[in-house]
Amino acid sequence: MNKEHSTVVAGHGSLSAGLALLDDLPQLDVAVTRLVKALSDEDIGERELAGIIDQCPTLSGKIVGLANSAYFRRNKPIHSLQDAIMLVGMRTVKSFAIATALQEPFSNQQCPSFRPGRFWLHGILTAHAARELSKKAEKKLAVHPEEAYLSGLLHDIGLLALAHLYPEALNDLLVENEIGNESLASRTEGMFGVTYRLVGAALLRYWHLPDSIITIAEHYHNPDYRGPYWALSGIVGTAHEWATNLVQQESSSPFNAARSRMLGISSDDAETVRKKCLEQLTVNLELSEIISGAKPEFYNPAAIADAALELKDRLVDTIGSLSSIRSLSDLDIRDKNESEILKDALKILMEHQDMQRCSIFLNKDSTLVNVSGLGWDEHFVNEATQEKKSIATHTFALGEGIIGMVAKSGEMKHARNCAVDPLFKKLATHQDYVPGSLICVPVRFQDITLGVLNVSHSKPNVFSEWHERFLMVYANMLGQLIVYNRVIRDMDSDITLRTKELQEALARAESLSTHDDLTGIYNRRYFIEHFNKLIQQCDRYNTKAAVLMIDIDNFKSINDTYGHLEGDKTLIKVAEAISQCARESDIVARLGGEEFIFALQQNNCDKAVQVAKRILEKIRQLDCGENVTYRITASIGISCYDQSIKAPQKCVEKIMQEADKALYKAKHSGKDCIAVHAEP
Repeated sequence: MNKEHSTVVAGHGSLSAGLALLDDLPQLDVAVTRLVKALSDEDIGERELAGIIDQCPTLSGKIVGLANSAYFRRNKPIHSLQDAIMLVGMRTVKSFAIATALQEPFSNQQCPSFRPGRFWLHGILTAHAARELSKKAEKKLAVHPEEAYLSGLLHDIGLLALAHLYPEALNDLLVENEIGNESLASRTEGMFGVTYRLVGAALLRYWHLPDSIITIAEHYHNPDYRGPYWALSGIVGTAHEWATNLVQQESSSPFNAARSRMLGISSDDAETVRKKCLEQLTVNLELSEIISGAKPEFYNPAAIADAALELKDRLVDTIGSLSSIRSLSDLDIRDKNESEILKDALKILMEHQDMQRCSIFLNKDSTLVNVSGLGWDEHFVNEATQEKKSIATHTFALGEGIIGMVAKSGEMKHARNCAVDPLFKKLATHQDYVPGSLICVPVRFQDITLGVLNVSHSKPNVFSEWHERFLMVYANMLGQLIVYNRVIRDMDSDITLRTKELQEALARAESLSTHDDLTGIYNRRYFIEHFNKLIQQCDRYNTKAAVLMIDIDNFKSINDTYGHLEGDKTLIKVAEAISQCARESDIVARLGGEEFIFALQQNNCDKAVQVAKRILEKIRQLDCGENVTYRITASIGISCYDQSIKAPQKCVEKIMQEADKALYKAKHSGKDCIAVHAEP
């Protein structure tokens, strides 16, 4: 220790003597003071922060250099400070800026045992943990996360000051502290008359920083402190203890349970914070090295083995999650019903996630019904040899058990130990399997809860907050898949229905184009088209045919006497009577009005006359009328076509004209009779 420092140490009984050389420390630049105050404002924007940092050229250059470092792997260099802040991120810039600004005055310290990289790593870890813990206690204690971060970052600043003021003396203390049991705070008090915490508080006061930060630097180690900033002090103290264990003892042990409970932070929330801080460990290592210019080595060469292993497991989980989401997004839902799609979705979960069972309950008329389920043992059974089992119809009412509560509230529930969770309802049909851990996640689409996705493991406390976040994303994608599949199925059903209706309409239209809309028998258009084919066959094969032209006698008087409605009924009855005398190969049609035509295939005139007689008899037997009955008769003209007698070929119109002439002859012969056209 040099002479000047010996003089100071000799007066260790006095606080003022112990801090006498603080005047030798450099005063903070005005821009740095503004920066410290600005960084406590969570709402500060990139442009405003860039304007403040730009007043510190060294700091500004370092931030731009950080943005262009290998850590961010940029292809194009960044020259603008504002662009650098946007790339690096506000939180990283804040921690980097404040630490760099305060490290600058002490960059030339000559204390070999003081490790700047390790010091800033400890400070950054404490700050990060304090910020996350404050978020968990924020509602009850109203501790601002950014205030907690800045307080945690500067809580041990007194060590940095002592390393600058008394490098040789502090070096001796640090060497002794590594082999002794006495705390470093006690040793500094014995050497300098004050603890390094008081030195830090005095330095922060010297720099005119906020009272809350000054108070925390002095009291964070004391769990019994109950001053105005007791909650902030407790949070920083808890974070400091955890960071110390991690840096010095290579342990990722949980936060102090007693102090966490005092702050109203549950063990689950504390565990969540611990894992989140470990996830950022690599980033904090890089930051502390850039700030201090020295590698932030741990006390043991095999540092943070447990933390590294946990990070590795988390990386594996992350890859599994991304694989699950990718597989679900690539799931082919074509030609699959909803049950098959849900089963495939559960298979994807089983393949990529550590769970023993998973199931899906869908909301059907306010009742949750188990529509698909899969267990670890079932997943690896060959489907070709697996015995087909029907899905058990487990049901829950809305609000019943954990599943029912999730469906009713639309919020996820996590039973970490089902054996002691009063909300868990054991299914009578699953006595052989009682889950230890269970997560129930609502399957939603927009504001509608479609059902509940359940994942479980036989061991308690298996799932973490990370699983909760992943399953929420997975369930949301599953909800979209269900709705899209239902929309497609509804569209297919609607298309099938519309196609059927269109086919029926086309059939009706085709029927209207070939059938008489009143009597239902063929119309004139159809008759001429098909009778023409019949004549062509006669010419080709030397066969015979005959045409009967049928006309109802005195039909006008029926319309005049009984009305057109009664006339229509008469036409229908006559059409039915004529059709009863026809074979399948014959053609019966209505030419119009009360006139019908009948084509007989492969029949000569004698047989045609016999058919005509049966038609007349059936018409005579018809009962027409309702209140007043009346009888009707008809006249028939016949034209015969026989190509075998080597008669000249005739067209359809010619044959029909001959039948019409014969009909005219029957009418003039007294009606209710038959006339046959005679060849010349």
